[in-house]
Amino acid sequence: MAYQRDYPDGRAVESNYQTAAATIHVESTTPSASQQGPHVPWPPQSQPPHVFYPPGVLPPNGQFTGYAPLPPGYNPQAQPPPAFYYGQGYAAGSPPRRGGFAWPCRCFLIFLIVIIMLLVVSRIIIWATLLPRFPIFHVDKMSVTNFNADANPVTGKWDTKVTVENPNKKLDMYLDKVEAFMNYGDKYDVGFTWKKPMFLESRNQTTMRVVITTGTSAHYAVPLWIAQDMGQDKKNGAVNFVMRFRIWATLKSRSWAWFRRSLVLYIECDDLKVQFWGGSKNGTLESKDREDCDIST
Repeated sequence: MAYQRDYPDGRAVESNYQTAAATIHVESTTPSASQQGPHVPWPPQSQPPHVFYPPGVLPPNGQFTGYAPLPPGYNPQAQPPPAFYYGQGYAAGSPPRRGGFAWPCRCFLIFLIVIIMLLVVSRIIIWATLLPRFPIFHVDKMSVTNFNADANPVTGKWDTKVTVENPNKKLDMYLDKVEAFMNYGDKYDVGFTWKKPMFLESRNQTTMRVVITTGTSAHYAVPLWIAQDMGQDKKNGAVNFVMRFRIWATLKSRSWAWFRRSLVLYIECDDLKVQFWGGSKNGTLESKDREDCDIST
């Protein structure tokens, strides 16, 4: 087969292509073999010659001359696989197994929360059913004898009757320990005493007699500046006293045998104005309607 190829400089070259011999004859101006000298084969025939093809052109049947045949399905033009980087390519494994103590701890926490909720709910129900209330204290009478603010130490005796009421409908009250104090105004304790334990049934009341004596011992002596202030008030006809209690009490239910509440109560009975006539050492409480004593915990 012969064809003619035109070059840009106007030259035309006729070529013969013989497929059977697989050789190409091209007319050119290159020197002949006799002019070139002895022929030296290159590269050595021990290795197959390197054949280069333009990009995108494959050899016949995808086979390179002198090399082993390509494996089936191999495509030289296929894109190479992406480069491997550190940290990639690890297969996702199964999630780590949790420790064997996680489930018991969770169960214990749930159990603890349930117990706390039950206790809170039961306490609310019991509180709403029993409705515990503080006792009521009210001063009925008070008399002061042998009161001498000019003596050193100050002498006097306070005899007081106090009504104590238990307003609870379903709770009994135990006054386990009772401390009583007599104060001059809000300044100083002029005497104190202890009372025996008491018991009050629900919706019941009793009268408690409190006797406080001072001047029997120098250990409990009233300071002189307090004695002078009381002496001045006595000369003016009346001295204001305040009676205080500190009580350790217990509330118990008959229907709920396991219910018990212990508390410390602080009671203050103020506005106790004792009148003295004509410089007498004896005085009585001013007659008027009084409010109940203040109580706190």
